[in-house]
Amino acid sequence: MALKARDRIILVRIKIERAKKHLRDLAADLLVAQNVTVVRRQDDLKPGENIKRAFQLSDMANPELVTLPRIPVDVVAAAGDVVHNLRSALDHLAFQLVLVGSGKEPSRRIEFPIAKDFATYESTKARKVEGMRQEAIEAIDRLKPYQGGNDLLWRLHELDNIDKHRTLFSVAHDYLFFADWLIAEVAEDYWLKTSSPHFAGVFDEKVEQEVQLEIDKAVGELKISDGNTLLPSLHQLVDAVESLVLSFEPLLE
Repeated sequence: MALKARDRIILVRIKIERAKKHLRDLAADLLVAQNVTVVRRQDDLKPGENIKRAFQLSDMANPELVTLPRIPVDVVAAAGDVVHNLRSALDHLAFQLVLVGSGKEPSRRIEFPIAKDFATYESTKARKVEGMRQEAIEAIDRLKPYQGGNDLLWRLHELDNIDKHRTLFSVAHDYLFFADWLIAEVAEDYWLKTSSPHFAGVFDEKVEQEVQLEIDKAVGELKISDGNTLLPSLHQLVDAVESLVLSFEPLLE
């Protein structure tokens, strides 16, 4: 017996619910975050340099105090898991739309189309939606899933590629990361630096501003303190994808 639309939505929502779990875990990890004051050399640390190597006191002519947020390393890993599950939910939706439209097993090329611009979207869309009913394709078109049309979907797509293929997410200012396994690796917290941040911070705007104030006092220079912070951005992406998926239920009968 063919699946009902509600059954197909449930199969897609499993990925969304998994994203929500990762987001809850991430938020729980942030409960143990705190600001700590450390010493660094005047010569700036290279990206990825860790505290043990950075703070040889005998090597410091002019030590400098710096206040940094200290958070579990699992936070950035969980953030990537949230994004990946949301992007997968959209691809699973595309898979179900093809099953309904063609009654055949979708090809490996099927995915929810998101592109860098309108021209790319138009030139690559056909192979990604092959087998969908025309009304489903038109519904996707109305979402404008490309940069400049629906920047939220574009950001989700880009963040997924960054986490899967390039690097961990980064934020606008330095953080200290800690984990039990790091003790054996570097004997101290890991200082994560960035020059091209993916987010303006980790916490919500109010908390981030308070954290940033402490950093500005210590470092003596202004850094990014507003914009797309990690936790609120992930909440926004979860809500957007869930709403999008549910809106396609009538097209899954």
